[in-house]
Amino acid sequence: MKEIIVNGKALPIHFGMKAIDEFSKSQGIDFSETATSTAFAGSLETIVSLALVGLNEGARRSGKEERFCENDIWDMFDEDPGLILQISEIFANSIVPLTDKLGGMLKNGKRPTAEKKATP
Repeated sequence: MKEIIVNGKALPIHFGMKAIDEFSKSQGIDFSETATSTAFAGSLETIVSLALVGLNEGARRSGKEERFCENDIWDMFDEDPGLILQISEIFANSIVPLTDKLGGMLKNGKRPTAEKKATP
């Protein structure tokens, strides 16, 4: 998990599978498009959506109760526009290992399977 500094306060940010799925849904695209595209950096609105899911997922995984809304993210960017590039970079660096792992699983013929129950 990474952190960004906002107004002198460290905030956890995480782009795991859950965050990427939520971001993809919010953009109306599927995971493969998110994983293989740079479209996430195409507009400020998209980066706000990306930051929103990453910060909320970071807070959840850290056990923090604080959650953010879009206005919070816009305010952060107003105060520190450099966060736009920082968050985009964190996302790009987070998604590469995930897609590498998933790509390797599919290439090797491994697919997620349901757990089999033992027969009595």
